[in-house]
Amino acid sequence: MRTPRSLVLLGWFIATAIFAGCAGSTAPSAPSQSSDANRIALLRAPMSPARLLQLQASGQLQGPVPQARLHERLNRIAQPRPTFGHRAAGTVGLWATDTDFNYLVGQTANGRNTVVAVDLSKNNCLSPVGVRVDASQNEWVACELTSPSSTNGALQQYSATGKYEKQYLFGCPSSVKGCSTFSGYGWDSGIDSKGNVFAALNIYSIEVCTSSCVSNLGAGFEWWSQGKTSATPHLIGLGDSCSPICGVGFMDFDASDNIWFTFVGYNGTTYGPGLGEITNPAKNPTLTIVEPAGTYGFFGGVNVTNGGSILNVVDQQSRTISQYHLPLAPGGTPFNTLGPTPLNAFGVGDPVSGGLNKDESKFALADSVGWIDIGRYAANKWTSVGSPNFISGLEGAAYTPSDK
Repeated sequence: MRTPRSLVLLGWFIATAIFAGCAGSTAPSAPSQSSDANRIALLRAPMSPARLLQLQASGQLQGPVPQARLHERLNRIAQPRPTFGHRAAGTVGLWATDTDFNYLVGQTANGRNTVVAVDLSKNNCLSPVGVRVDASQNEWVACELTSPSSTNGALQQYSATGKYEKQYLFGCPSSVKGCSTFSGYGWDSGIDSKGNVFAALNIYSIEVCTSSCVSNLGAGFEWWSQGKTSATPHLIGLGDSCSPICGVGFMDFDASDNIWFTFVGYNGTTYGPGLGEITNPAKNPTLTIVEPAGTYGFFGGVNVTNGGSILNVVDQQSRTISQYHLPLAPGGTPFNTLGPTPLNAFGVGDPVSGGLNKDESKFALADSVGWIDIGRYAANKWTSVGSPNFISGLEGAAYTPSDK
């Protein structure tokens, strides 16, 4: 017998209340004392969504949201998986990912009513995080895993109506000779002006066998030339074993096709989130640490707006969006701060990632506590929008049409 939706909602509210009282700090925890070899073994062992969530909640692997939210999610997935309802008529104006139950939900533009609910698990997309909408109104969903026993993630493309189209699977890159195994997961994606498709990889393990076999941990990006799924991906590695970056968060392109992204890493002895830039990523990628590790409380989404002149960086801990003028030199400071986004009745809120509508009048951020934060971009006025299908945490949101 399926658990009534009212009881599932009640369980969510109780769990939120409990964890709101014991959340503690939301700052990322430094990598555990387990060796690189142990973490490589974790990435290569059979990995269900529940197992990945447990490892992220324990701090053995980095998660896209603070650990308190990850513990809440463990409680949620113990409930029966719901069937998301929708109405037959309507126009999708906003997409959102439900990470815990593997849905992509298409909402009306105000976010309140579900037009279509896409069961991503039927397409082997599990634990979806970020979603982007391109100029043709296709959705791009970052899947942490691709099967119940997968060790690898992927990027999937869906049509404007939510129909599955194709998949970009992370794998051995063309630039690494002797690569024998590759596995990893990521949370975001982007398409440059040439149609090259990029995926952000929070962490990956790679084994290279020449005269002997050597395994390493890394973080970075994989990309496919002109969006060809048959092409062998290219890899932009940002250092091995947390040097200088431990994990990539979220990303976006500026008007010059440079990548701006959030990350976690070390700044001397300080561990925390920062901001990076990769210039000329498709030809001669060069990394610059623009804002050092520890600049933000917890990394979040990245959006370039105003014709490529403004960079918006979400901080999940402060629930704010730092705005920078582009170009931005290392150590540059924000010229403005949007937010904070609202809290619920228990004093909890966690904006993760999102995007703007076509005319950049509204900004939607998926909130992992279970709603969408919608802001009037210029006025910096924010409201929380709920829906019956938002019973679980959300981690990605995108308007359609978007500003891309």
